[in-house]
Amino acid sequence: MTLFGEHPRRNGSDVTWHFAPLDESEIVEREGMRVTSLDRTVYDVIRTESLETAVACFDAALRLAGWDETTNEYDHAAAEECRALVRARVFANPGARGIIQARFVTRFADGRAQLPGESVSRLWMAQLGIRKPELQYRVALGGGKYALLDFAWPDAGLWCEFDGEVKYSDGDILRGRHRDDVLAAQAERERKIRAATGWQPYRWGFEQMQCFDEFVEYLREIRLYPALRAE
Repeated sequence: MTLFGEHPRRNGSDVTWHFAPLDESEIVEREGMRVTSLDRTVYDVIRTESLETAVACFDAALRLAGWDETTNEYDHAAAEECRALVRARVFANPGARGIIQARFVTRFADGRAQLPGESVSRLWMAQLGIRKPELQYRVALGGGKYALLDFAWPDAGLWCEFDGEVKYSDGDILRGRHRDDVLAAQAERERKIRAATGWQPYRWGFEQMQCFDEFVEYLREIRLYPALRAE
């Protein structure tokens, strides 16, 4: 939480207080609450939080600016306008806390990530030197239908998806469907993608991402690492 001026408050278990200059123009109203603007919020988060949280936050902001949920298309120009606002703040404050991390995140963020797990997966793969994947890669399935793949390496004939256990247990995601129905629909989708591309699919969720080392070990098990390392 960022506040004006000096406040004798201490951090709590779920609230961290940050004191920084804040102009009235950086405050907007959302659902009756006064909050910092999107670009100011992103700027603060990418400097002060973990690298994983920073990437997930900026990815989400760019997705909010550029992703069309109706057409499932990404407006790069709109997203880049959002990135430019944050970049301007980063370069205007060269000595600010966490600015080196902020510079990296400003370059790395991509609004095509749909979930935090996708953001962290992409970050960790990059840290391993794995070649940059195509994000939300569109595969035509025939009859005007298509599938979007979280990560794809067309030249290697591989695609991967972040697909955590919550997909099969969260009521909001299930929307009245039974777990078995979701699994059956996923299997049918995978069959159609494989028929259209001939590519090998792999999946993982937070169950394989409890920490960086566990994720690396999982990628070794499915033989994606070091096979996809950039040369």
